[in-house]
Amino acid sequence: GPPQGRLQSQELGKHLHGVADLLQLHGLVEADVAAQAERVRLLGAAAQRFTRPGEGYQPCDPAAVQQRVATLESRYQELVELAKQRRAGLEESRRLWKFLWDAGEEEVWMREQEQLLSSEEIGRDLTSSLRLLSQHAAFRGELSGRAGPVEQLLAQGRVLVAQGGLGVAKVAERVEAMEERWQKLLELATQRQRRLRDAVGFFQFQAEAADAEAWLEDALRLVASPELGHDEYSTRSLARQHREVQEEVRNHRPIIDALHEQAGSLPAPFSDDPAVASRLPALERRYRELAARAERRRQELQDALSLYTMRSEADACGLWVAEKEQWLHAMDVPDRLEDLEVVQQRFETLEPEMNSLASRVAAVNRIADQLLGTDRRHQESVRLTRQQLNGRWDHFRALADQKKETLTSALNIQNYHLECNETTSWMKEKTKVIESTQGLGNDLAGVMALQRKLSGMERDLEAIEGKVKDLRAEGEKLMSHQPEEAAAISARLSAIELLWDELCQSLRRREESLGEARKLQGFLRDLAALQAWLSRTQTLVASEDVPGTLVEAEGLLSQHESIRKEIAHYGEDYRRARAVGREVTRGQTDAQHVFLHQRLEALDTGWEELGRMWENRHQLLSQAFAFQLFLRDSKQVEGVLSTQ
Repeated sequence: GPPQGRLQSQELGKHLHGVADLLQLHGLVEADVAAQAERVRLLGAAAQRFTRPGEGYQPCDPAAVQQRVATLESRYQELVELAKQRRAGLEESRRLWKFLWDAGEEEVWMREQEQLLSSEEIGRDLTSSLRLLSQHAAFRGELSGRAGPVEQLLAQGRVLVAQGGLGVAKVAERVEAMEERWQKLLELATQRQRRLRDAVGFFQFQAEAADAEAWLEDALRLVASPELGHDEYSTRSLARQHREVQEEVRNHRPIIDALHEQAGSLPAPFSDDPAVASRLPALERRYRELAARAERRRQELQDALSLYTMRSEADACGLWVAEKEQWLHAMDVPDRLEDLEVVQQRFETLEPEMNSLASRVAAVNRIADQLLGTDRRHQESVRLTRQQLNGRWDHFRALADQKKETLTSALNIQNYHLECNETTSWMKEKTKVIESTQGLGNDLAGVMALQRKLSGMERDLEAIEGKVKDLRAEGEKLMSHQPEEAAAISARLSAIELLWDELCQSLRRREESLGEARKLQGFLRDLAALQAWLSRTQTLVASEDVPGTLVEAEGLLSQHESIRKEIAHYGEDYRRARAVGREVTRGQTDAQHVFLHQRLEALDTGWEELGRMWENRHQLLSQAFAFQLFLRDSKQVEGVLSTQ
């Protein structure tokens, strides 16, 4: 038909392909219209010759020609405008059908995914459930990838609705439906992911619970083993292995607790499943049973180890006792003191060993007490072992005490005889000293020589007398404990007492024979004692210590006053010694008397010097006391003034 009729057609296509065909036909029409543009221009140019007045041939009125040309150009422009409007309508129709086509494809994809997401398939085990979750994760990635194009398509639909063109109501309806379906798809994806994750958690719980059950069964078989070892080494090895098992049992407690937490986090459909609700209590019961059995086996292994240890230690103690018993039975008590001391030294080394063994025997008894309280199977064996060891140990200690007592008695007897011999020699020596003074005269030289000879004799005699008394008491004690030695001890005592009487008689006879020399000897002894006291007292008074406190000053002053009293007490001894000395030395010119006279002069000088020294020291201490008293009063006054 004519182009104008085709361009005025209201047919815009029933679908996208129809619109495409119409656009293709419209393109041909537009080409025809464009091809007529040159002809219209040429006609207009040709008509110009007939419209110029006075030029050439004019077949008709120039105005009519111009009118016809204007009409042609106007009709052509109308045709161009119709073509433009037709194209705009077709383009709008194509956008509409393109949107509807794309929306349809998206809706088809969404419906397919809705069917997949609505599936109740969650897997039959952990592997299949994880595979489905992995597939769903891939779908979520695809969903995220399609979100952009879907949003772009919806934006195109909203633009079409906003423009209010062709099919606006249908576009608005499809946009709304597509938005709802997209949101529903997102919700279904979230729900599907939640279901799959819950399923993975459920199957994960089942897998871990199955692992825990398998481990519990294996561990129960281990702790239920009746094997306790056949000796200390094998039992110790089993105990070490069992400690590792118990450590593993303790380490599985957090795993059981984690299963409880995992079951508590499962949603209702899974948490109510019998595989969860009844499985956990059974697991907990089995775990407690395992822990109890492991503890019983630990105690059984400990008892077995203690039993083997006790037997081994008891055997070792028995061997030691047997060896030492043999030595004690073979030991003879010698008669000589030197041999006795050797045996005593060997016996002394036995005591530390016995103390060490006593600790081991006590340890065996402690183990036995422990086993009697825990091990019901070997109580008779434990009692028998302990009784045998304690019996042998008590018998050995009694034997050792008996041997020690015998050895000690023999040593006491030998030491007693040795002390008797030493005391006898001592008394004989003193008797010889007394007898050696028989040739000394009664003059001063003889008396001084006698004094040197008999110096310390009185103290020695006192010591000898005490020793004789000790020997008498010790002898009586030994005779009561060892009657078989009574005769020998009594004979030794009688000999010693006889010798002591002879020594005392010899000394008395010598003292009686001295006469006046005895008095002279007493004077010389008193003079020596007085000079010794004078020297010590001068040393005390010569002290240069200065007190630093009032208390110290009072103490030193009191001590110095006591020295004055002591000097006054010795004044009578000094005057008596001085008078006797003048009488002894009067008219004598021999060397011994001259030496004695010099000693008396030295005594006078020392006595006077002691008086001066005491006065000087007393003055110094009095001044120091007054100074310390002043310091104390000054501090008290300062304290009172500072408080005011």
